Amino acid sequence: MVYQNYIFDFGSTVADLTNGYRIAYTTAFQHFDMPFDVSKEKEYYGMPLDVLFSKYHRGCTCMYRDFVTMLMSTYDRNVIAGTTIYADAGRCIAMLHGIGCRLGIVSDSYEQHIHQILGEFGLGKMFSSVVGAERMALRRPHPYCLDLCLREMGSERTNTLVVSSNPKDIEMGRQAGVDTAFIDRGGAIGPDCGPTYYLETLDRLPFI
Repeated sequence: MVYQNYIFDFGSTVADLTNGYRIAYTTAFQHFDMPFDVSKEKEYYGMPLDVLFSKYHRGCTCMYRDFVTMLMSTYDRNVIAGTTIYADAGRCIAMLHGIGCRLGIVSDSYEQHIHQILGEFGLGKMFSSVVGAERMALRRPHPYCLDLCLREMGSERTNTLVVSSNPKDIEMGRQAGVDTAFIDRGGAIGPDCGPTYYLETLDRLPFI
């Protein structure tokens, strides 16, 4: 095995968070009379909340804090019911952990939610570090969060593989001089983002 350290993205790589997000965003959008276009939901989920609110809310921006409170509280109530772990991710993580690899997560999701989901699905003790949105002093693709995760794992960039379904993590790995594996859920993006490895399933990961 070439790698000892594996850094995973979370949403769309390890876990499918779509249902939980959809419940939270549609509830908040409806309450604040903001039209929710399903064809734009990935755009909504990837947009900073202040930018999202100012773009789609036609009333007073003084309502922003109420919008965030409703969205986050709704997601908190539905985070488990609205989430599934991808089957190939569960098998891959269990295998890597079982052979003694160090595992970490770097994600735009909040750490509280990541820990809650991992614990619910029996994966919590397999990860040495989780770095979420609240600790990203510099946003990806800057490798700040990668290095923070590796420090908490007691590891270094050498012998490390970044695993993600997000092209910005492939760029993060490139900037850090770290190999990357791109898992293309649904085959919608293709290998042009330039990963070291292009995967259609994480079942292959322990064997590269």
